[in-house]
Amino acid sequence: MGKIMGVISRDKSQINCIYANDSDFGKQLEGYLKASGKEILMININETMPTPTQWQELAVDLNTGIENFLDFSKIENMNNNSKFDANDYVTILENNPKAFQGAIIINGKKTEHITTVTEVLKYFDSDSANIELTNQAEEIDLNKSKDRDNFL
Repeated sequence: MGKIMGVISRDKSQINCIYANDSDFGKQLEGYLKASGKEILMININETMPTPTQWQELAVDLNTGIENFLDFSKIENMNNNSKFDANDYVTILENNPKAFQGAIIINGKKTEHITTVTEVLKYFDSDSANIELTNQAEEIDLNKSKDRDNFL
């Protein structure tokens, strides 16, 4: 295991993303987050692991158990019927970061556990974040400007 993560920032101008980078999902995520126009802090749990207290805090924020962050199919000799306490699930995450499913997105007071990259768009309510729309029709002159112009 790498570094231990510091305090979780709750700044509205920054998006924190806790994820594992060894999946296609993890690799696509940053591009979607950049569309928000906010500063991005990608926290790859393969390099920087949240502390047990931080995992607990995230689970409380999300009103869920830490076991819901795990994909048990990626852990040898374990299945969905296994029952442990919260500290055990943190230990399982620390020893099996590849089993972390999805990502946890934090922006200000909003915290969300997402499992598909398109959920990022719903999270920010912005299917077209930071895209400036222009009315192209106003810029096109559809009238003949010269007698020799041929319009069909």
